Amino acid sequence: MFKKKWIKISGIVLASILTLILLIAIFISPIAKSYIEKNDKELLGREVTIDKFKLNIFNGSLRIEKLNIFEKDNKTKFISVDTFKFNMKIYPLLAQKVVVQQILLAGADININQKGSEFNFDDIIKKFSSNDSTPQPEDTTASKWEISLNNITIKQTNITYKDLELNSTWALEDFALNIPSMYFDNKSSDIGINLKFKNGGSLALDAKYNMQTTKYNLDINLQNFALNNILPYLQQSMNVSEVSGLLSTNLNVKGDVNHVMDFVLKGNVGAKNFSLLDNKKRNVVAFNNFQTKIDEVSLSKNKYHIGKLKIDALKSQFDLYKDSSNNFTYLMKPSKEEPETKQAQTDTIKKSSQPKMDFIIRELIVENSSLTFNDQSIQVPLSYPIENIYIKSNNFTLDKENQLELSASLAKTGKIDIKWKGYADGIANHNLMLVINNLNLNDFSPYSLEYFARPLTKGNLSFTSQNIITNYNLKGTNKLDIYKCEVGDKDKKVKAEYANIPLKLGLYVLKDRKDKIVLDLPVKGNVNSPEFSYKKLIFKTLINLLVKVATSPVSLVAEQLGFDPEAISNIPVEPLEREFTSEQFEKFKQLSEISNAKPELVLTLTQQANYKKTIEELSLANLKIAYYKNNNPSASQNGLELIDIAQVKEISEKDEAFIAFANRLLEQKGMSNQNSITETALSLFSQEAEKQMITFMQERNNKIVEHFTQVLKVDSTKIKVSSLPLEEIKAQSGKNQYNVSLEVKEQTPKTQQ
Repeated sequence: MFKKKWIKISGIVLASILTLILLIAIFISPIAKSYIEKNDKELLGREVTIDKFKLNIFNGSLRIEKLNIFEKDNKTKFISVDTFKFNMKIYPLLAQKVVVQQILLAGADININQKGSEFNFDDIIKKFSSNDSTPQPEDTTASKWEISLNNITIKQTNITYKDLELNSTWALEDFALNIPSMYFDNKSSDIGINLKFKNGGSLALDAKYNMQTTKYNLDINLQNFALNNILPYLQQSMNVSEVSGLLSTNLNVKGDVNHVMDFVLKGNVGAKNFSLLDNKKRNVVAFNNFQTKIDEVSLSKNKYHIGKLKIDALKSQFDLYKDSSNNFTYLMKPSKEEPETKQAQTDTIKKSSQPKMDFIIRELIVENSSLTFNDQSIQVPLSYPIENIYIKSNNFTLDKENQLELSASLAKTGKIDIKWKGYADGIANHNLMLVINNLNLNDFSPYSLEYFARPLTKGNLSFTSQNIITNYNLKGTNKLDIYKCEVGDKDKKVKAEYANIPLKLGLYVLKDRKDKIVLDLPVKGNVNSPEFSYKKLIFKTLINLLVKVATSPVSLVAEQLGFDPEAISNIPVEPLEREFTSEQFEKFKQLSEISNAKPELVLTLTQQANYKKTIEELSLANLKIAYYKNNNPSASQNGLELIDIAQVKEISEKDEAFIAFANRLLEQKGMSNQNSITETALSLFSQEAEKQMITFMQERNNKIVEHFTQVLKVDSTKIKVSSLPLEEIKAQSGKNQYNVSLEVKEQTPKTQQ
């Protein structure tokens, strides 16, 4: 009887337990749903709504539909989920095994906002953070629990990230995560992530990760990512207004999560239709296509091996400003200088202990590219296009000699070719060969104005240069070949450093009969010297040459024609002679040939005289003539014949009768006796001698003009014969001669209407 009663009681208890379990299974879902919604603020600190909540304690499954978690304002949705599923096996828990069969998140919308270092979910994290700061004893007992996570899936999920400070929004659509199995032992877990960017592009990540070894193997496939998304971040350090283009990558990264910098990167990086504009809407750099094949990049080994780097249709501009800055220095915002921390010092020490950089680009190609050089540092700005740029180099390294070739079109008419051999890590050793052909000089008129105050109006240039640097010592040769170069009149409004250099004259003098100028400009110096300037060396050579031309233009032309430059640079004359010798006529003939060779220039003969010597000779000659006429009355009446002049020249200045005659003339004019016969002559005839000097000089000038125009057939506009003003003649003590030169005939400025 007792036994039957115990069986009955046991049955009732068991039935009650089963009934209770059944009731719990039936009512746990609505109870849990109601509890969560009523206590959401206490549990999560946010309002939560759930449409369907189904928990099955028998098979370990949980299903939630239409889950909404709101922001702190209780209006804006933080997270919304269409479907969440969780399945795990119950019975393995008895054996300390966690076996999750499925985790599914589908149709979710997640909104993440950041402002500075704060996120819109910080309060939730804080809610679940422990406030107990007491250190806990370390558990030395190894956990016996085995965890297995399978079929982890996220799909049809949208994630919107907003940086409120930068006003930047990233919208990720169709985010998908697939993890077939997550292993916590020495097996690699496979992780797959796929998503689309709302503004264009997609990302696929395939990763293998071993939790025990912390090793990972990551494949990154990014396609047509719209680069305008990164504009707000670029603007933090750069003065940019626009960035556009599409970025694609196919990369493999192997590494260790415990050693972030110890990874190996391989794969391809490409971009197309890229454009970067600065704050003034000026193009900084743009290109149609960029391709890079990365053989291996390893930061820990300091190894950078690039298989191929190719840029197509690169377009850029370089703007040079008066303060020596440029558009690229303007592009970068000033960095805030901060004191170096101990960590930074440690990083510096680590960098210094790194192995030597192993860098190589096996194939470098830049083609179909262009660069516009804008020089705004000069008074008249220059804009110069360089097009069809082609650059090629193989096996470009830092520690070995490289070779590089470059060619380009210069302003559509010229062409440049460059061949370079050298080391990329410094300026100690280089060999640069540069050839420029058919350069239109008119394009560089702003520089001619800047330095000489004269514009270049015509001409083209070819230039060949080779510069070899050995142990910082430069030895260079530069050959200029200029054809039909013309310069305009001086612009008086322009302040030029070398405005007094006769550029126009120099060019005309340097031209040969074929209208060419060929110059060799050697350059030497130590490029490591602070005072070294290649431009200054070239300019110094050119200026010295132009100064030489200015001081003796006739000599340079005479050398070109094979004449003795010293013989025709000046032509001596006798103060008492009105006619010219055969030697002087021969020099006139050579000068006419110089004039014909340089029709652009005016041949100038400027007569100068030694005033003191000339007046003395003329005064003494007048005194001798007076003495001769006194002794020969017939000569006084009929004038002097040639035989009379010859006899006058034979009168000795020491002749006592002549001296006595001179003294009598002094007495007749009430003058005192002088110490010498020359002083006596000056007292008697100096005024008349000055007039005679001027007359003789003018007669010689007239005869030269007549000879050049009538006999030598030189155009009258190409010959200029004159005498120095009397004041200048008196002020100097030069020789009696004609100074010969060449001058440029300046055009008379047009009167403004």
